[in-house]
Amino acid sequence: GPTIGPKCHWWYWGGEEGRGDVVGENQELPDWQPEEVIDVSAGSRHTFYIEEDGIAYVSGFIESFYSYQGHLGMPRRNLIEGQNEFMSIENVLNLDGQLVPSPEFIKVYAGAGAPGDSRDMHSVLIDVDGNVYTTGNNDMGQLCHGDLEQKDMFQQVELPFPAVAAGVGLDFTIILLETGQVYGCGSNENGELGLGSNVQFTSTPENKNGLKNIVDLSSGLNFGLYLDDTGTVFGSGSNLFSQLCESTDGDPVDRPMELAVKGVTAVEAGRESSYFLYENGSVDSCGRNDEGQLGDGTFVDSDTPVKVDIPQNSRIREIGSGPSSQSVFFIAEEDLVYAAGQNYRYQLGIGDIGSEVFPVLVEFEDSPGRHEITKISSSGTHTVAISCLIITETPTSYPTLMPTVNPTSDPTASPTYNPTFEPTGEPTGLPTVSPTFNPTMLPTINPTFNPTFEPTVEPTGLPT
Repeated sequence: GPTIGPKCHWWYWGGEEGRGDVVGENQELPDWQPEEVIDVSAGSRHTFYIEEDGIAYVSGFIESFYSYQGHLGMPRRNLIEGQNEFMSIENVLNLDGQLVPSPEFIKVYAGAGAPGDSRDMHSVLIDVDGNVYTTGNNDMGQLCHGDLEQKDMFQQVELPFPAVAAGVGLDFTIILLETGQVYGCGSNENGELGLGSNVQFTSTPENKNGLKNIVDLSSGLNFGLYLDDTGTVFGSGSNLFSQLCESTDGDPVDRPMELAVKGVTAVEAGRESSYFLYENGSVDSCGRNDEGQLGDGTFVDSDTPVKVDIPQNSRIREIGSGPSSQSVFFIAEEDLVYAAGQNYRYQLGIGDIGSEVFPVLVEFEDSPGRHEITKISSSGTHTVAISCLIITETPTSYPTLMPTVNPTSDPTASPTYNPTFEPTGEPTGLPTVSPTFNPTMLPTINPTFNPTFEPTVEPTGLPT
């Protein structure tokens, strides 16, 4: 059957300054990109992607160096105020703060901020060994380096075990280790890190959150979602819009609280909205809905899980959004993608503007060959996606099953079909007939051959 090939490319749509292009202009439909990638992430007015060889690239808009805090992870001498085109991240700082060549990266998490803000953000990279690197704003210790100094370049974070995933909020970072533990740093003012009401912030990674056996996590602007290996979901942080699926009269939740959803297979946080994927491919959402981002056909916030109205009840396998995004994407089979929510800059990729309260189809055109969308990441102004080519084995021969004749078998036996046999040769490659065969057997073989494979020899060439 079809197998997913290693060739994965990416797509871009929405505000052009997110890829170093003209500020204020928009890409209205998904635009296929030629680079072969393994990860992409859309940040507020900036984008990261990681190529197949593990090299990370970044592009984005800098309003002014006076307020820029370093979320692009590049030396300032390599940057300009305004639009910056894609550049490779050649070096990082190790645990000792020394400049070293960049390792091979596999995951990236772009910074989250207000749509018009390109300043107070930070970003995260994870390498093939599970090491975590952070750069950018650090006023609450969100870079996890034990200090409050901003960094212009990615610096490695000291952690007890390798990391498998991370989440970047406005001014906090959450990191999932291979042990199922979650470490966090940065602001806990709203309980973002789940450390209780007495901790305002931490600049070193902290895991006194009671979370264990976590298999997936996602960060919103000021809250976090955590999925454990039983399908139970926990959340902490801001609950101003009931994004934790329960009303707390706007008060934050400072310790991880079990959410009113069961049997969940994946979680995804938008800016102030939450999404839950179930094994049967259905999706629930809760929280803020001012742009229709809950996908339930209304603009009404919800403090209980509501069913996302997926067209044709398509089975969803991935959800995509982002910590600064009020848009959401639901990935069904192959390149079937539906989008809902904010769309004032074409960030839904449907060729039109205006918020969508029901999920609508996003079309991916101009891609060479069949492809499968594997990831979507959105910010407040633009969206990126990964698609992998679906490679189907091309038959090198006719699919007609050919008879095989075993010369040692009884000549009177009927030809037997071998399902694995595929003719690849010219007619000369047809089964040869031993002189001991009775010529009267030949006609019973020929009619089953595909006409294009009929032998061209004259009857005089038959055995006498």
